[in-house]
Amino acid sequence: MPQQVNNAASAGSGNRSAAGLAVAIILWIAVAISALAIIYSTHLSRQFFGELQNLKTQRNDLEVEWGQLLLEQSTWTAQFRIERLAIEQLGMVSPHLARVIMVQP
Repeated sequence: MPQQVNNAASAGSGNRSAAGLAVAIILWIAVAISALAIIYSTHLSRQFFGELQNLKTQRNDLEVEWGQLLLEQSTWTAQFRIERLAIEQLGMVSPHLARVIMVQP
């Protein structure tokens, strides 16, 4: 009987060895997949960072353009310019005080 126990123990250790190898292979595959995922996420991170920098540059350019447009708008809507255009192009004049009628609310 002792020989049967030894044979059974040998067969059991063979199963353990195969199971250990399977676990090692699975763990190695998991490590490889994890490494590839890290590489991919780093690549995406760098791409997104580059895109972020481009968008910040674009935002700054648009802010400069917005400031220029506000300045241009204030120039076009300046009171003295509107008054000059009304006099020169439309022939408008300020009425005499005698012709002004005040309306009470």
